[in-house]
Amino acid sequence: MSDIVKEYDAFVVHQTLESKPLILFAASALEIEQWAGVPERRKLANEETTGFQRQQDPRRITELLKFFGDRNNVVQNPLLGALQDNQRVQFLQTSPDSPFGRLRITYEDHSSLSMMAILKRIVAHLESRVSGLEDDAAVEARVASIMRLESAAAIPADNENEDRDFDDSGSDGYEILEQDESTIDDAEATASVMLAEETHLVDFYTELRARIRVLEQRGIEDVEEIQGFTKSALIAYLKPVVLVDGQHRLRGAVESAYQSAKGSDGKTRILNAVKGGISPELAEKQLIDSESRRLPVSLLMDDSPSEHVFQFVVVNQKATPMGKALLGTIVSTSLSRSELAAVADRLRRAGIKLEDSQSVAYLTRAEDSPFRGLVQTGMTGDRPDLLQWTVLRGLVSIFRELRGGRPYNQKIDYARAWKSEYFPQCGLVGPGTDEERFEEWSRPDGPWRDIFVRFFSRVRDHFGDPVEVDTFNGWGSTATSNLFNKVSLTILAADFFDFLYTQSESLADMEDFERTMNDWLKGGRVSSSYFNRDWRLESVKKDQLAVKRLWAQNWQEYRKVPASGLPKKFKP
Repeated sequence: MSDIVKEYDAFVVHQTLESKPLILFAASALEIEQWAGVPERRKLANEETTGFQRQQDPRRITELLKFFGDRNNVVQNPLLGALQDNQRVQFLQTSPDSPFGRLRITYEDHSSLSMMAILKRIVAHLESRVSGLEDDAAVEARVASIMRLESAAAIPADNENEDRDFDDSGSDGYEILEQDESTIDDAEATASVMLAEETHLVDFYTELRARIRVLEQRGIEDVEEIQGFTKSALIAYLKPVVLVDGQHRLRGAVESAYQSAKGSDGKTRILNAVKGGISPELAEKQLIDSESRRLPVSLLMDDSPSEHVFQFVVVNQKATPMGKALLGTIVSTSLSRSELAAVADRLRRAGIKLEDSQSVAYLTRAEDSPFRGLVQTGMTGDRPDLLQWTVLRGLVSIFRELRGGRPYNQKIDYARAWKSEYFPQCGLVGPGTDEERFEEWSRPDGPWRDIFVRFFSRVRDHFGDPVEVDTFNGWGSTATSNLFNKVSLTILAADFFDFLYTQSESLADMEDFERTMNDWLKGGRVSSSYFNRDWRLESVKKDQLAVKRLWAQNWQEYRKVPASGLPKKFKP
């Protein structure tokens, strides 16, 4: 495969002595698309990729097409790029002391690469980023799962309405595989728990390697798509430049160039060129090339993924803030642990609540978490009835930060009160000053997390139904559940800290915690059917203060004295 080389007049800027240089230049939108990748944060086959860009919004593309349709309109904001392969991008100064020079970008025509070659290249790239990635048990389990899904997808069309594997409702135009949880082996689940600490990069790596193994077992070298992983989406990881910001402007400019050949003026120009003796295909290509806008580009000469994510988060969060769910997902799952550490302090100083994002991201993915797969990520494909990211973050703060544990019908924050009076005697953290002990407790992977997982797992198992989620006590859908919603979950968490404080419990160890859970539920006398009843909530908004106060009072009075009977009134 021969290389393609493009050169551009450029200008180099050093903002500080410590910062990496910026290269400012302009290039045709069509050329930029050839050497700049846009690794989107999206779901392929129900598995998240490691990209940090938001998925393209068709409405924004349409708006930009109208804007670019007027040739007098100018976009002043440059596209923001960064190096993905520093061996293939060079800035050649005109002279040693001059900021002017030529930017040389070398790239391949990836359209001729096979799916196998693409997968192997990305795997090699991830292995260079994260040490100790290989885990054959996880890969073998995932291979078996994908093979079963491949077999299911091969069922003749006559049976396509029975047990469909694909959801055709995706707005992106590609099919998203709905993974059958029953196909995941215990070995795979165990491996996922072991690897979850490293971040989602490991899961993406496992998905890639598993697909390589499937292709090898089937004796296939090339396909356009394998279980949701498409060549066009994966090629973005192989280009020498990564687009950090401006994907919609680029896509709009490219589409505008192609549309120029469809109008009456474009067709006339193509016809005249054909009359001049060139082929229709070449005439059309020349027209599109000539109509492609030259867009300004600011290229950061830094190939570290951590810097790419830092730039993306800061640019997008300060300009057009993205949803907290997507922000948390991107920050927490796009980088390895060592890569994240490299920019952690800078993200914090930029106002990004990094520990919150890490904590919530873990709980949405870990196999032992009762919230796994039940929280919105901010990506296309989220069910509207999933728990909001901000709700889980609020629940996390009660346990991790030991604040926010105030029952809706009271003024006392019992989590804060417990921290002040009984946390100094807590045996779940090591010796040290109160500040050191709390720092240990509140780490993203500190003791609070085990307490959190066990508490809500017990709540789910005692009160909820994780199978029939549309029932009154369903665990997994906020649409109809009396239990799986912000108000009820917050009431239970706050009441547990009320119990710890009023009963003078300092939690000596995990066994002691389990004992307190049993005592909190009165040895099982607190009815498991508390939430599994028709509360007659037609037209009731759960988040209004009067409702929250009533529910908190109902729960508190019943939990303390189960013999008083289950409450009957849930409307204020």
